[in-house]
Amino acid sequence: MKRNRSYYIILVLILFVVTYSAYAAYQKQKNGPVFLDNHVFQRYNDQWGLWVDLNAEKKSLLEKASEFGVLAQEVMEINHLTETELKRLKRSIFFPYSAEYMRNLQEKELFRETIDSPIDQFIWPVLPNNKSRISSRIGRRWNTWHTGLDIAIPKNSIVLAAADGVVEEAGRGGDYGLAVKIYHHDMNHFHTVYGHNQELLVKPGDIVKKGQIIAFSGNTGKSTGPHVHFEVRFHNVYLNPENFLTPFEEGVATNLVGFAD
Repeated sequence: MKRNRSYYIILVLILFVVTYSAYAAYQKQKNGPVFLDNHVFQRYNDQWGLWVDLNAEKKSLLEKASEFGVLAQEVMEINHLTETELKRLKRSIFFPYSAEYMRNLQEKELFRETIDSPIDQFIWPVLPNNKSRISSRIGRRWNTWHTGLDIAIPKNSIVLAAADGVVEEAGRGGDYGLAVKIYHHDMNHFHTVYGHNQELLVKPGDIVKKGQIIAFSGNTGKSTGPHVHFEVRFHNVYLNPENFLTPFEEGVATNLVGFAD
């Protein structure tokens, strides 16, 4: 009888340790730092690098790949580029950074940015700065129902994924212009939508991370000025995005993180 009681106590202790460890890990993840892609450090396919418009920079793919310390073939593969498309390229392409190039950036005191964000909360789809403002909220507007939140921001600004998810749609969407729709399985099956972009950087099926760049903002579709139209949906019901976000603040401070951290 005493032996059985000892086994029972040991089993309870083991269960307590396992449960506590899992809870501690969850809490750490729940309130952990979230990377925000900026104008120096951006992500695609779990790699750090930069989206580049070769036409604007008037450089060849080979020249830019050499600058970042990577092979041109590697760039071709990650962007699913063919030689034929490369000759008439009309979109930005992603260049991964080499380890040496990232070290050089840090020596120049250029770092990744993070903010603290609970795992079960969306983040704002734009970088915190003094050039953005809320221009329109969800609700009745001009005798119609406005289905999301408009954030006025200069053209070609970075648009961020509000949470981890999978890209369901990316392309032209009528009044939305160039838009992205993301499915968030781990957040109660919500969807988020990002409209009126100038250029889309993701495609259907892409897995994206919270804070990852997905587009450059614009004025496409039915729009009166450059902005991001942001929606939160649950089973095609439009919800107020501000109920799932921290209060909007201009110029929120971010933390700088090196690759050795």
